[in-house]
Amino acid sequence: MWVLIAVQALLILHVLVWWIGIPYGWKTISPIEPSESIQTVSEGIINAGAIFFAIVLLSTAILGRWFCGWGCHVLLLQDWCLRLLRRAGIRPRAFRSRLLFVAPLALALYMFVWPVVYRLAVAPFTRPDVHWPGFRVEVLTSNLWATMPGIGVGVVFLFLCGFVTVYVLGAKGFCTYACPYGGFFAPLDRLSLRRIHVDDSCKGCAHCTAACTSNVRVHEQVAAYGKVIDTGCMKTTDCIEACPNDALSMQWGPPALGVPLRAGATRPTRKWDIGLAGDLVLGAVMLFSFLVWRGAYGLVPMLLSLGAAAIVTWTVWKAFRVLRDSNASLHKSGLKRSGRLTRSGVIFLCIAALAALLTVQAAASKYISFQAQKWSLGLEQQITAPRRPGEQIIGALDVSKARQAIKWYRRANAIGDGGLSLASDPNNLRSMARLHAAIGEVATAAELLEEVADRARPNQSLAVEQFMLEVSMHSPQATFNWASSRLDEHAEWSTLRAAAVQWSLSLGELAAASQLSLAPDSLKYTALAALQRGQLNAAIPLLQAYLEAAPGDGLAWVTLAQVMLAVGDTEQADIAAIRAEEARSDMRPEAQADLDRELAAFQAQRGAAQPLR
Repeated sequence: MWVLIAVQALLILHVLVWWIGIPYGWKTISPIEPSESIQTVSEGIINAGAIFFAIVLLSTAILGRWFCGWGCHVLLLQDWCLRLLRRAGIRPRAFRSRLLFVAPLALALYMFVWPVVYRLAVAPFTRPDVHWPGFRVEVLTSNLWATMPGIGVGVVFLFLCGFVTVYVLGAKGFCTYACPYGGFFAPLDRLSLRRIHVDDSCKGCAHCTAACTSNVRVHEQVAAYGKVIDTGCMKTTDCIEACPNDALSMQWGPPALGVPLRAGATRPTRKWDIGLAGDLVLGAVMLFSFLVWRGAYGLVPMLLSLGAAAIVTWTVWKAFRVLRDSNASLHKSGLKRSGRLTRSGVIFLCIAALAALLTVQAAASKYISFQAQKWSLGLEQQITAPRRPGEQIIGALDVSKARQAIKWYRRANAIGDGGLSLASDPNNLRSMARLHAAIGEVATAAELLEEVADRARPNQSLAVEQFMLEVSMHSPQATFNWASSRLDEHAEWSTLRAAAVQWSLSLGELAAASQLSLAPDSLKYTALAALQRGQLNAAIPLLQAYLEAAPGDGLAWVTLAQVMLAVGDTEQADIAAIRAEEARSDMRPEAQADLDRELAAFQAQRGAAQPLR
């Protein structure tokens, strides 16, 4: 417990260091979380989470499933909840199902293996435009919380996956049925060289099994094999501490593959709480619940959705048992006696009905969103398709189809917003905003995007969409103020900065472009603004300072050459022109054409009879 508390303290310290450093632009280590490895297999980003996960996997193959028992911050919450329940006289019983044990491995393969399979075997035929960016290392970050859920979702996760799963599924219920990392750790534990062994002083008293919080029947394992080979063993060593005869110890030994039975021993058999047919039904319920809750309302992350699915599945099973059996109980509470429901039984069935209702409501919300996307299919391509200057999108867009899509999106909104869902999905609101903007209802689109911005965390792509609406709705000064305030808060938003700078340049507002740019680009635009005002001598040092930082900008070099020629310094003008020619080979073809025209103009002004040396 103290080790787990220390892990939690380090986690909090990591967050505090990042939070304190935000005003100073500090960078910190990216989240040390195995789920960050998804970025590695899908985008080639090698982050701290991926490195950590690789180390844990390798060490698990040697030491066994140690991380689950000694390094997981979620385990601290589960063990703490287990202690609270035991103090209340409740000893949660492990729920045992054949198919549900497969859920962690299935999710692990989906999260970490499927992206690789898709990119290598599927994308070349379905998405030939998708190219592998290659691996790159990004161990530091300035936004630690970019891939983390909000506080509200975090609280729900800790309550459901920390407390409820322990209460209904048993100790470490989340680890057993919902943790994808365990899907890899369990088979690797078979290869490990370190595990619990027993000596001849064992009396078979089963104190070890009673103390185990990993739901391992330790006394049966050691009696049959002389050691624990169950992959659920998380190496907490509680069984060693509980043994009254000091018969158990952690030792090195061969892997658990093909371990023979001890002389005269019988192979332990797993006891299941449900038959195979019922298991198939529960497997279908869990898969359905997972697909429904995954990403529901744009809020529920993958791990929470699997935890919620496991709870819903157990609730369905328990409600069925209460309705079918003459007697049923949950821990100390009798739910049904001699065929009659007790008050506790009625309350439990009401809770089960509520869980089922919420799941059905989430499913209906997803179906309505699917219908909205079906109606809007193809409209987004029309919205973003290139058009001639002055051409209106409304003429090219099927407005009736767009309004039908908006109607479906409204049905998918929260009940308070006139829809049928528990909460409005920010993704649906953004799609509605795009459609409203496309049919000319810009003000409505802006209101929807502002609502999304209020609900969601800061998002650059959302800010770019808002900027486009600002351009069409407000004065240039108001638009500049809006963009400037966003970029002051989020200096790393390069896409928004580029869009704002290009907009300023299209208006001929070089001073505004300079203010919106970062160094060294700000120097370039400030120099161009000075040239626009005819201040040649003021522009020269600005261009020179810019070119020290960006020596490959051939167009800037030829601009400096022209300015130097205008002030009468032909020697420096020639040097700048030579530097422009040297930079030509590294420029894009269209930029090379622009450079050639500018150099020709410079040569004409220079009047040189011979090529530059």
